[in-house]
Amino acid sequence: MYANEAVSEQITLGFPQLIKPFKSTIFFILLITLFLGFMKYDSYKTEESQTLVIISNPQVNDIYFLDFRLLSNKLRPKEKYRIAKVVDITGDIVTLVYGGFFYQRQHAAINSIQYGHLSYKDYFEPKRYNIPLNTIKDMQNSQAIYLAKRPVRNKLFGSLVGPEKAKEAGSHLTYGKKENIRGEAFLKEQFSETNLETAFKLFQSSSNLGYAKGQVNLAEMYINGLYVNKDLELALYWLKRASLQSYKPAILKYGIVCKQVESCNVIDFYQELTTYGVNIKVRKLDFELSK
Repeated sequence: MYANEAVSEQITLGFPQLIKPFKSTIFFILLITLFLGFMKYDSYKTEESQTLVIISNPQVNDIYFLDFRLLSNKLRPKEKYRIAKVVDITGDIVTLVYGGFFYQRQHAAINSIQYGHLSYKDYFEPKRYNIPLNTIKDMQNSQAIYLAKRPVRNKLFGSLVGPEKAKEAGSHLTYGKKENIRGEAFLKEQFSETNLETAFKLFQSSSNLGYAKGQVNLAEMYINGLYVNKDLELALYWLKRASLQSYKPAILKYGIVCKQVESCNVIDFYQELTTYGVNIKVRKLDFELSK
């Protein structure tokens, strides 16, 4: 009898001692869970904020992560997410190309970049989509674009987001090239009105010397109203001068701007290029007179 009472007393005394560490463990686990949850939420809010900044001020090479279920109702069950890349910006028109692959999960799209898939020449489809910036913003608001990232030196998550760029052909002795390079350097420092003025004058010099890239840069200053008043007619003039040299970016941009000018006819433009012997097979590949 005394033995049973002793055992009972020992169990009664020991039970609260077991509960204390158990409660401490539960509290600790709960604290860790809350901390990890907060960190995940904070990371989500940071990415959301960064995405908004990138979408609002697009740059060539930006990468968009798309929930394609919100853009198309003709997908197979496992076709959910897709990657898009900004390949051109003309005024408020953002030109995208879509990756040729769909992903079932969001992290699979990121893994694809980490594995270097975007560096393959044929990863992105050739067709280009010219989308107004306001539409891009709407896509972000609806979560069709759920994430946007800006590569640094053509790399994201440690891997290239496009094939390595071949060295530009030609020499620094090419007429207008030196002026254009200097103009681009000043344009990057566009926070100063003086720099914009200098960039404009250098692009003018480059354009007058017949350098196609300089002519496109000058046209873009007219398109965006940088230093000068916005003037799409003058932009078209310089884009045509560059296009007649078979400069593909100029041909593509001309088609975009032409649709914003009532007196412009893009078919007449293509026919004029053909007359001058310019190869315009890019029209089939990239332009299809936008749907």
